[in-house]
This record gives sequence, C-alpha cells and structure tokens, in this order.
Amino acid sequence: MNTVMSEQRFTPEMTVDDAFKMHAGARRVFAKFHLGGCSNCAISESHTIGAISQDYGIPLPMLLESLNALWDQGTLTVGDKVRIPDEIRAKIPQLASVPEVGEIKSVESGAYTAEFGEVRLQGLAEDFLPVTASAAPV
Repeated sequence: MNTVMSEQRFTPEMTVDDAFKMHAGARRVFAKFHLGGCSNCAISESHTIGAISQDYGIPLPMLLESLNALWDQGTLTVGDKVRIPDEIRAKIPQLASVPEVGEIKSVESGAYTAEFGEVRLQGLAEDFLPVTASAAPV
C-alpha cells in the first residue's frame, strides 16, 4: 500500500472541496449519505465535513469512518492487469465490445485510469478486478 495515502485522513475541519481533491471516492461516500445529489440535499463545497455532519444530522464519527475507509480499499498500481466486474459490464451495453483484460495506466487521488484496447476507463479500485497472471489470457 502507498504509505503516503495511508497516512492521509479526512478531518472535521476539511472542506468538502478538499475531500473531493484528496480522494476520488469521497463523492461516492457523500452520495451514500444522500448528500450532494439533488437540490434538497445539495452541499456546498466550502462547507466543512464537521458542518455537513451537524447540518444534516449525520453522526460525525460515522461520516469520517466512511471517508477514511477509502484508504483501506484494495490498491492497484500502474501496469496491473484488470478486468471490469460483470455487474458493471452488464449495466453498460457499450462495454460489450471492450476487451476482457485491461491495464492500469495511471492513478491520481484514488482514481485509476485503465486502458482496455482503444477504450480508456476511469474509476475507483472497487470498479476493477485484478487479474492474476494465471487468469490472464495469453
């Protein structure tokens, strides 16, 4: 695991914008708490995580635990062979013609870019499945 990433932590004083910049998965965490997805639950990127907790009645320890758990997800490195999970492939018809195995080309703030032939996809570690050497097609 990247030691720099594992030392980073979300804090109550951090703004939502800083959280988004720190880890690409922060948007998904806020969305799981129904924050930021519609006009009734819109959040300002200048709000702090602590203020969001207080304003929306979400226990701060729960919110911080969910955000900081992003660092505990499996990690991929540039050059790793990956595939798209079947449940994602099934939801997006355009992925039917995409090669089965791709390669991680870059990583930034928890977001991975993988190339599958001519197709470039971006996502979190949970959006790709590592391919073991024995499972990779020859």
